[in-house]
Amino acid sequence: MMQAPLKTQFPKSLAQKSPALRAIHLLRELYLFILSLYPTRRVRRLKRSKSSDLRVVVIPGLMASDRSMRPMRLALRAAGFRTYRWCLGRNTGATPALLDQFDARVRRIQHADPRPVILVGWSLGGLIAREYAKHAPERVAAVVTLGSPFSGDISAMVVARLYEWVAGHAISALPIACALSEKPPVPTAAIWSHNDGVVAPLCARGQAPEADCQIEVSCAHLAYPWDAGALSAVIEAIERCRTVAEQSITAPAVGQTHRLAVDPQRQAQAA
Repeated sequence: MMQAPLKTQFPKSLAQKSPALRAIHLLRELYLFILSLYPTRRVRRLKRSKSSDLRVVVIPGLMASDRSMRPMRLALRAAGFRTYRWCLGRNTGATPALLDQFDARVRRIQHADPRPVILVGWSLGGLIAREYAKHAPERVAAVVTLGSPFSGDISAMVVARLYEWVAGHAISALPIACALSEKPPVPTAAIWSHNDGVVAPLCARGQAPEADCQIEVSCAHLAYPWDAGALSAVIEAIERCRTVAEQSITAPAVGQTHRLAVDPQRQAQAA
């Protein structure tokens, strides 16, 4: 039986609810955000990843910057990954110029080491990661999104008006050619939270064809960059994406193959 469209599955987005219910959601978001602050001290206790020879570019959400994503970079670094800032200041919206600037950033990272990189994006940063991976799949090993509204009606989000005010264009008329719900041609994971008070959970989870795997956490939307559960989920998502890549190599007829490249020197040492 065909699954119903997401819009009919989740008819009441946060923006469509009554002012009282929206206030309750936002207060709950703030409460969970405050509760999540203390686990930042524990980021170095996360398990070391089996895929720790990989490089990860971390992309901030709307109006956030590299500073906001520092706890996540520290956690991934502690797990053995090489992490990189996006180095484009505050994220003020998806534009052709921004994608060009991000492409230049990825090229600089790959100048000495041409292996594809993993993109981890929070909220709007996840949408940028997905669209860039469609634009340059040969440069991207995998995409991990956290609370990113790639599925359903994004114009009904609580922060839709804020986005339009910051970006200067309607959220329903993005200045880049894109199909947000279309999965990038690389292994893709979606991390979502049932406690998200900003993005409707099903919009961040998506349906089966829109991501290779979905991982549920319980943090507030604003807490994704430092919540211990979300940080662990990022490492798990990268491991799952690696599994997807390995399966695509053993079964090339299923679709285009994408390998999460391993450092040749480490391969030689392991041998």
